[in-house]
Parts: sequence; structure tokens; C-alpha cells
Amino acid sequence: MSANAEYSYLWDGTEPGWVVLEHTRDEAEVLVAFGVDGPTLAEIKALRSVSAVLKTSSAADVLKQLRGLRSFSLGVHESRVARKLQLDCQSMGLKVFDLPAQEVYRSLINTLTKRFLLIEDEQACRSVVADALTNGLRIVHSKN
Repeated sequence: MSANAEYSYLWDGTEPGWVVLEHTRDEAEVLVAFGVDGPTLAEIKALRSVSAVLKTSSAADVLKQLRGLRSFSLGVHESRVARKLQLDCQSMGLKVFDLPAQEVYRSLINTLTKRFLLIEDEQACRSVVADALTNGLRIVHSKN
């Protein structure tokens, strides 16, 4: 007996309409690149204007944190937000690049009743989704 037997109603025909909903999220980590000696004072000043973390730190702490670094991450953002952040950085003279990533999320939804199955434990959810696919549930792609 499967560890996910309690969810067999999803695929055994007891409750028709269940599908695996797949949602893809495009993200990117935005990084600011510096020269061999680390950031210049002008780069640090520009960085402080675009980074919430650096903006709230003292100038001495920011200098200490950035001294000698070759790059600084401005975090992972949804792709449109990342692109805008890159453009803002470039307009301030910063050398910026991104590391794109794509996150795929799968969940279960009943297309007939419009009911969404919430399984809060991420590992358990992946396991139930895997069983659902093994047992013939189809994948429906979300519209972003």
C-alpha cells in the first residue's frame, strides 16, 4: 500500500476532475561586478541607493562588508523585477549581470469543482504529485 493511499481519490475515479497544475516562475539573481580591488566609492554609493540592506547600514559597515569583494548579490527576484533592477544599476554606472533560474511548482486542482488541494509539507506534496502522475493524472500548465 502506498504511503499516499489517503489521496487515492485523486486518481481512482472517486472524485473526477483532478489534475496536476504546473506553474513556472522565471527568476534571476542580480549581481553587481567590481574590479580586482573591490568596489570604488562611487560604486558603493550607487549600491547603497539600490540595496535596502546597504541603505540601512552605516557607511563604515558597508565599507567593511564590501571591501575586497569582486561582486555583490542584490538577491533573487522575479525576472521582470530583476530586469528593472539591472537597468537601474546600469543607469548609475554599475556593471551588473544576472544568473537566470526557473522554478517549477506543481500542485493539485480539481478542474470541475475548482477546488485546490493544499498540502503544506513540501516533501509530502511532491510525493503525492509523483503518485498522481504515476497513476495517470494529466499535467495542466498555468497561464502566467
